[in-house]
Amino acid sequence: MSDGIRYRVVHETRYRYSSTVTGARQLAHLEPRATAWQEVHSHRIDILPEPVERSAGEDYFGNAVLRFTVTEPHDELLVRAESVVTVRDSLGPLARALPPWEAALASPDAIGKPIDIDVEQYRVASGMAPVLDVAADYARASFAPRRNWLRAMMDLTQRIHEDFTYDATSTTVTTGVAQVFEQRRGVCQDFAHLMLSCLRSLGLPARYVSGYVLNRVPPGRRRLAGADASHAWVAAFCPGHGWIAFDPTNAKLAEIEFVTLGWGRDFSDVTPLRGVVLGAARQELLVAVSVQPI
Repeated sequence: MSDGIRYRVVHETRYRYSSTVTGARQLAHLEPRATAWQEVHSHRIDILPEPVERSAGEDYFGNAVLRFTVTEPHDELLVRAESVVTVRDSLGPLARALPPWEAALASPDAIGKPIDIDVEQYRVASGMAPVLDVAADYARASFAPRRNWLRAMMDLTQRIHEDFTYDATSTTVTTGVAQVFEQRRGVCQDFAHLMLSCLRSLGLPARYVSGYVLNRVPPGRRRLAGADASHAWVAAFCPGHGWIAFDPTNAKLAEIEFVTLGWGRDFSDVTPLRGVVLGAARQELLVAVSVQPI
């Protein structure tokens, strides 16, 4: 494993309200997750107005969460998260033989035997990543019989990138996978859900990953889609190798340029910030993200 790259990540979320609201209760997934390939050196969240209550903990999936309550009347809420992390190469040499993709299917004789819930819970449909015939049909072009697991996964990753257009105006956080298939455009969240739907429709375990991607653009190269905002990608389970991550938005392995916040079944499990406010006001959401190598 390499020494890795150290990053400073700043994620600033600002809600502006059309009139004064009297309070807010929020839940945040904004703290990077400590993993075998990612070390969290520091993390802090500053909130204005100052909350009267804040409590940190973990959710069902092991992601760090912060709950806070603001009771001071306000027309703007600012949440600023700053973290320093080191990300290391988690894959190592992948030239060694990987199994055919069918090895990741559920064993037909698994009934009555102990199961790995950390894998099996990501094999079934979820609210935002359903099992669909159209998704299975689309995925089968990549998953020919006995094809190498990694080659099949990369082929699907690259096809989604080629067949679907990144368009930040085409969808909302509630847009379904079926609609994304119809219009062939969306954003990173949509492409992650689409890939999850494809894999789960074939019976393969895959989870939604939330985080950030470095936007370092070498001369002559294109800017990564989804940079300078929170990003989403997919991790799929390979027997004998564990979870390997893929970014269908940018047609690549999600490796050392990616900072992981957390994971779950889909976006609804790891929403960066969500909650309720007290007051009848329209809101404007402004998000700014900076990922800088130190």
